[in-house]
Amino acid sequence: MRIPVALYPFSAQLLPAVKAFEQLQDKYTLQRLVSHPGFGLTGQDAGYSRNHPHVGIIVTDELDLADPGWDLLLLIQTLGAEAENSSKLETAAERALQLGKSVRYLADGSTEVPDGISALAEVYSGMVIHNGSMASHRSPEASNDAYKDVSVPIVLVGGLVEEADTLEVVLRLTALLRADGFQVTTITNNPVGQLFGLHTLSHITNRKDLAEARKISELNQFVRKLEAIERPQVVLIEAPDAVLRYNDFAPNGFGIYTYMLCQAVRPDHFVCCVPCEMAVGPFLEAISSDFAHRLGMPVHATHVSNLIVHAMDIVQTRSISYTHAVLAAVREQIDVYGQGSPIPLFDVVSNGVEGLYTHLNSIMRLERPEKGGDLLCFSAK
Repeated sequence: MRIPVALYPFSAQLLPAVKAFEQLQDKYTLQRLVSHPGFGLTGQDAGYSRNHPHVGIIVTDELDLADPGWDLLLLIQTLGAEAENSSKLETAAERALQLGKSVRYLADGSTEVPDGISALAEVYSGMVIHNGSMASHRSPEASNDAYKDVSVPIVLVGGLVEEADTLEVVLRLTALLRADGFQVTTITNNPVGQLFGLHTLSHITNRKDLAEARKISELNQFVRKLEAIERPQVVLIEAPDAVLRYNDFAPNGFGIYTYMLCQAVRPDHFVCCVPCEMAVGPFLEAISSDFAHRLGMPVHATHVSNLIVHAMDIVQTRSISYTHAVLAAVREQIDVYGQGSPIPLFDVVSNGVEGLYTHLNSIMRLERPEKGGDLLCFSAK
């Protein structure tokens, strides 16, 4: 029987995990979603946060710790969280533990776990911390500093902006690969992935004590360590940042971390997630050529997000802001530009991931496992 869970704090970034929650693990069932006040989500279905279809859970902004509808509190470390947010999480954790509930605290491994959270874990057996890295794991295959290629296919999923559904695509592909019997190693940017047996790279990319060249070496060793431990047939990686400079007003991080990742491990296939208005054939061809030159692989498929970038805000604020269009706009964009595009366009949110999965399957020549048979056949790198 699954353990009922309350997740706090919920935000739009966690919607993909909410959708895939029951598919990607079999221990917990999600019963409550609690956001911070002021997020504009209170009283709305969780899907409202991105203008996606309803998921059947209404968001509240009050964490009722005495609620008998859940037994475990799932606390998510917000990326870039301020001290005020950490204090709220500590208070919620302590009160839940005092009431006899269990707590799981998920951090991304790139920052120190707050002292208050660590202290609670020492006092209460019901408090468990998951902090991203696999520092405790050791593997003889990846124990030296030599650079080596990963021997299985790597699929990179990246966005022109960070919120363009990359986590949604990665989680759905992971779920479908697992359902077909494949062993898949998945790396994402969100600490909630640890609940599903996934990994992050933040404990390497965000370190301040490593030179960039050393980070590349560490990334290579880490992914090889995962390969040696998990023995996957395919590796899925969510790009650690937006994959390229957006424009002169909003550099968008220049895609530096994604470039470093592609130096560390060479992706074989690239799924690019783009805002709706950018899903146009000539533009996609141009950026695909750039990626082939700069990152070592072209765009093999495109997911069209309902994300719309506010162009005027970029000029005024020098940062990227956006809204979410109705999903009908995505379908219309694909209807207009999909037929003539040399790069296939998919709408994973509305139509599911099966079409994209079938396309990648045909490129990688994956063979669905049969009971008692080999799991996968593919050409070696």
